[in-house]
Amino acid sequence: MELQKRLAELAGVQDHYINAHGQPETISAQVIAGVLQAMGYDLSNEHSIAAHIQQLETEHWHHYLQPVTVIQQYQPLQVRLQQPQQSAQSHWRWQLSTEHGQQLQGELELHQGDIVEQAELTDGSWLAFHLQIPVELEPGYHQLTLTAGQNQLTQRLIITPSRCFQLQDKAVFRKTAGPAIQLYALNTEHNWGIGDFGDLIRLAPQFAAAGCDFIGLNPLHALYPALPQDCSPYSPNSRLWLNSLYADLTLEPEYQADAVQQAVQSHDFKQQLQQCRQAADVDYATVSRLKQRITGLMFAHFQQQELQAATPRAKAFQRFVEDGGDSLYQLVVYKVLQQQMFAKDWQMASWQQFPAEYQWPHSPAVQQFAVQHQDAIQQQLYAQWLAYRQLAAAQQACLQAGMAIGLYRDLAVGTNRSSAETWAEPENYFLQLSVGAPADIMAPKGQDWGLPPYNPAVLKSKAYQPFIDLLQANMQHAGALRIDHVMALLRLWCTPVGKSATEGAYVRFPADDLFAILALESQRNHCVVIGEDLGTVPAEISRLLEQFQVLSYRVFLLEQKDSSYQHSDATYPERSMATVTTHDMPTMVGYWQEHDLALRHRLDLYPSAEVAEQLHQLREQEKQILRHQFALPEGDYAALIRHSHRFVAATPAKLMAFQLEDLVLVDTPINVPGTSTEYPNWQRRLPQPAEQLLKRADVQQLLAEIKAARGN
Repeated sequence: MELQKRLAELAGVQDHYINAHGQPETISAQVIAGVLQAMGYDLSNEHSIAAHIQQLETEHWHHYLQPVTVIQQYQPLQVRLQQPQQSAQSHWRWQLSTEHGQQLQGELELHQGDIVEQAELTDGSWLAFHLQIPVELEPGYHQLTLTAGQNQLTQRLIITPSRCFQLQDKAVFRKTAGPAIQLYALNTEHNWGIGDFGDLIRLAPQFAAAGCDFIGLNPLHALYPALPQDCSPYSPNSRLWLNSLYADLTLEPEYQADAVQQAVQSHDFKQQLQQCRQAADVDYATVSRLKQRITGLMFAHFQQQELQAATPRAKAFQRFVEDGGDSLYQLVVYKVLQQQMFAKDWQMASWQQFPAEYQWPHSPAVQQFAVQHQDAIQQQLYAQWLAYRQLAAAQQACLQAGMAIGLYRDLAVGTNRSSAETWAEPENYFLQLSVGAPADIMAPKGQDWGLPPYNPAVLKSKAYQPFIDLLQANMQHAGALRIDHVMALLRLWCTPVGKSATEGAYVRFPADDLFAILALESQRNHCVVIGEDLGTVPAEISRLLEQFQVLSYRVFLLEQKDSSYQHSDATYPERSMATVTTHDMPTMVGYWQEHDLALRHRLDLYPSAEVAEQLHQLREQEKQILRHQFALPEGDYAALIRHSHRFVAATPAKLMAFQLEDLVLVDTPINVPGTSTEYPNWQRRLPQPAEQLLKRADVQQLLAEIKAARGN
């Protein structure tokens, strides 16, 4: 058992933690064993466990240089060099290639006093030195080369700023507010039954005129054209690319083509479109079918009129494809391949069920498939291009309307196990582990999100490039980025696939490096960062958020204690995003009516009757606090909304978000954590068009009161 404990420690698996109630929890040896086995460790006998321990204890010694070193700007540029004692070189030449192409070089002489560590390994004695390189580098991604005789070593140097970008860095000192929108749920007079980027472009001036400095959005990640019912934005196909259903096809010149107009004017199309617009929930299957059909006709026109004539519009598309590189091409190939496989056999919805020759993107079979389906692949590239053009236009519309931030995007904590991301680079993930959360107030049985975690060792071996790519993709065309479950940069609750969420443990990540890279990309993109720190939050996360100036996430409904009103400056600090409720919680009306508690009863989401009764009692206590604080008349939901929003708006929090659902007294949730097919998550639309909603006297009055409470 001691061997297993040592292996878990080296593998980054924690055997204890502090739960959401502040109490210590110990993970059983059996559960730890399950997590280690899912990570690929053989625990069948002590010999194999000992071999794993030896490998983990010594493997870092067999690299002369680690793949990457992350150093804060203005700190000494120090790197660790390791050499076998028998063949150690003392004279080294160094060369630094900065990301802007500058070349710096010099020489170093190592002495006995420079040895910082020594290890006796099976292949002899190894020595570790700290090299001090006498240069000061600007923040960015640089390349270090060390040469001694025949030895030539390389390492990525990432130089980072000390903190993330803040609004005051661009002379915005006011407190800001804006709606948090589930884009697909946006009901407008123009869209096709699903909110789109065109809606954002058209609504930006109205929101800005109401005093809003941002529009918060759900993750915009690419989903699954072949499986439109898999609609969770937090279980995406790729976090690097966009959900092309959000493209407003009517904005593009190809939409005016004769073939397109003939299709959209047909009786059948109009009838289906009207049904989508009138539906209370997003009809993903029909919306997807309509948009794919019209996109195909538009692309055919684009091929004939633009690509064949090599017009400037065609060249812009080709530049986009070229810049997108392998990750974009692999995504669209996977989309087409998945669609073809699923059409043949509904059990082949994921790449793990594909025939073996299609389970690797670089296989000859996949290459041949891509050649045979080039038109379908090009159409998917075209759809991505339209979405990116319109996302950029939406951000520009926000800024031109006077918003300080514009679009506020959301980065999901992971990707689906059967996604294009995992198909393209399966080695990046522990595919037999599933990310989630231990039991807490919101989910007493714990949560299993069905997402594979990164393998932190592989992440570091790739010099953190997958993480960098994620940040760069999601900070594009955004003034702020919310990091879903920011604790993932420090640790992730992981359970073996097929086990319950209670049979998991935390796996550690290199948090200092990841936060430093987050600060670098935040500064480069002038993007404020919000860390969603809800649930089981270790003290170390709070320290890291403070150190790197990542905004905390404070939710009014989770702060129903007398002390939160008496000490609101501490509850809602300046460096935070404050919101009344969230997409994972009931609306304010649903909360007051206890719809969420009744729904959890119906869906059997309570671990015991005692826990259910405790939560009912807690809700009554919270409602009593609200009644007392705001002198609420019973059943006056408009007063509940008004008082809660004005209170949150008046807090010191730099950002304040509100849900449009609350403004119009919606009582049903958009998502119920801990469910998948049991509840229609991510489908409910707003009950009336946003254009009408924003013209309502009661909504305008509340928005004016929020603006005034913000001091603007």
